Amino acid sequence: MTVNLDAKARLALTPADPAVDSPLSPATRPPGNFDDTSHGSRLLVGAAAALLVASGVSLGAILPLWRAGVLVAAMAWFCLPGVVLWGRIYRGQPGRLLAGCLLGPATGYVLSSLVMLGLWASGVRATGLLVLAPVLATAAAWPAGRLAGSLSIPSLSRRDLVGLCLVLLLVPLVVGRPYAHVGQQMADGRAYRAYFTADFVWAMAVVSEVSKGDMPPRNVFYRGDDLRYYWLAHLLPAVEYRVGGRGLPVEKILLVNDFLVGLAFAGFLYMFVRHFVNRAWAAVAGCVAAVLFTSFEGTEYLLRCWRGGVPIDAVKTVNIDAITRWLYQSMPVDGLQRVLLYQPQHELGYILGFSALLLFVQARRRITVGVLFLAGCLLGMALLLSSFAAMMLTAIVAIYGGIVLLWNREWRVIAVGAVAAALPMAGSLALSSALRYVDAGSLVAFGPNRTATRSAAIAIFLSFGPMLIAAIAGLLVAAWKHTLRRFGVLVVAIVVCWVFYFLVDLPEHQHVYVGWRASHLLFISFAALCGYAVQELWAAAGVTRGVTVVVALVLALAAAPMVAIDLYNTQDTSNRMMGPGFHWTVVLTPDELSAFDWIRKYTLQDALVQVEPAQRSIRKPLSLVALSVHVSPILLRDAAAAARLLGAAGRVGAAGVTAVAMSE
Repeated sequence: MTVNLDAKARLALTPADPAVDSPLSPATRPPGNFDDTSHGSRLLVGAAAALLVASGVSLGAILPLWRAGVLVAAMAWFCLPGVVLWGRIYRGQPGRLLAGCLLGPATGYVLSSLVMLGLWASGVRATGLLVLAPVLATAAAWPAGRLAGSLSIPSLSRRDLVGLCLVLLLVPLVVGRPYAHVGQQMADGRAYRAYFTADFVWAMAVVSEVSKGDMPPRNVFYRGDDLRYYWLAHLLPAVEYRVGGRGLPVEKILLVNDFLVGLAFAGFLYMFVRHFVNRAWAAVAGCVAAVLFTSFEGTEYLLRCWRGGVPIDAVKTVNIDAITRWLYQSMPVDGLQRVLLYQPQHELGYILGFSALLLFVQARRRITVGVLFLAGCLLGMALLLSSFAAMMLTAIVAIYGGIVLLWNREWRVIAVGAVAAALPMAGSLALSSALRYVDAGSLVAFGPNRTATRSAAIAIFLSFGPMLIAAIAGLLVAAWKHTLRRFGVLVVAIVVCWVFYFLVDLPEHQHVYVGWRASHLLFISFAALCGYAVQELWAAAGVTRGVTVVVALVLALAAAPMVAIDLYNTQDTSNRMMGPGFHWTVVLTPDELSAFDWIRKYTLQDALVQVEPAQRSIRKPLSLVALSVHVSPILLRDAAAAARLLGAAGRVGAAGVTAVAMSE
């Protein structure tokens, strides 16, 4: 079997030679005596203190700190097996503990969840047994130590601890105030802001249903069906909710866990970028840009308001991170700030998929069957959390790994390694089917996505502009510095993402789902190129450095309005205006809350409570109503009426009353 690649393609896609300047080469460790100075120590203490205070304030706004601390301890316990796994792989290398802590949480969380799933499916519901899942997961991860010596990590120092703290600070900066306002108690009731009324409320319903113990869980939105959703990531919160009962609301559990997953994602993003840059500050620059400065959509809308004489308050009435959809009917793209806000399962999936990709970066020219098996395990776990993103990441890993192995003529590794990588992925597919994740039939359509191709140029410029410019600059600088081989893996990732963006569709998701997943993977890839561009252009000094500073400031100023407006709107529960078919803030009145509380107390756990179909558009989206009931959707306006109607039966389901629908 032969593959024809021209010289430039070979140069771009093959891994760097060990002699080439690289973050993985000990010779490229940054000079200086930072680690030996009191100045460096003060910076580290200050950054760590700022992170600790910001995290404490954010968590304290969700739950009393002692209760939040219990959830933090539970999460750390479930993440521990992954830290052990990566620590054993990197043993003997400087910085292995830090690397394990940055790469390990997602791996450990999923390994522990899989073990707990096995116990759960076997009928185990005793908390004392379920909490032993990480012990068994650690035992399963222990053999990974056989890969020790086959993978290399960047040389990490105290500089990286400072940089890491700064990147982790992005999490409380982004989610702190919005999370504090989820379910905010106000004079007229409990307020929920869009778009927490979508992903987050769905997660609340899923966690509540899984906590009931049915295996597989029941579909809370469709009678007589199993839950069609990748719910493995919600198993730990479900157990915590089952144990905590009424004293630990499901929304609080999710908010604390989501905050912690956000920290894991930010830490991994730093580690990912650090594989492609030599300086900790450059990694920080790439990460900050990828989270806070990704889009020109905010500036575009402000300019429209200015030209049209529209009051600035108009920004409160738009989805500012979807201007390309609202104004140009093109593909909407979510920035990474929204991943932090709403989508912890995708964060975990991205970490696992990109960890598989990093194996090839760390292996350099020494990809072995064991490395391919570990890559398959990581991709298989990603498939159980974020199925479509895992498909994209699998394609990236397969293409890049295949190119490297073909280039090196590793025929045996190709043959045996392909089987080794495929086995755990096949196991994940089988498990997905057993858990009834999706309905039978094809959900994916191939061919041009008309939403993506409509006004494509302006949409891409607005959605990706700042980071796309930085990424192109990074590639140009790499070509100029003759280091392009280092970024071959990113080139493959970017090309695959654009192919999916334009040529793959999930029609049942209004033709926009692929754009969300592809954009997140692109922003992660762009972060590394952005960091490299800033690092090398700054090192050039003179006029080049000055121009770099000016251009970076202009791009940042043009990109900042989108995230600033988005974060303001996300926490603004005072906005009671009507959006396009929904309220920007939905308020559950005291009467409604009383009704929901009555249902929790006086209905059987398996009772069906269903909204009357003709009343579906009365006042609230069904998913939001489901968050308070934690069974099937219902709309009750009068708790006293509910008590009178259902009181005669004592408990719903106890006297033949199996379903009740009430409306205005």
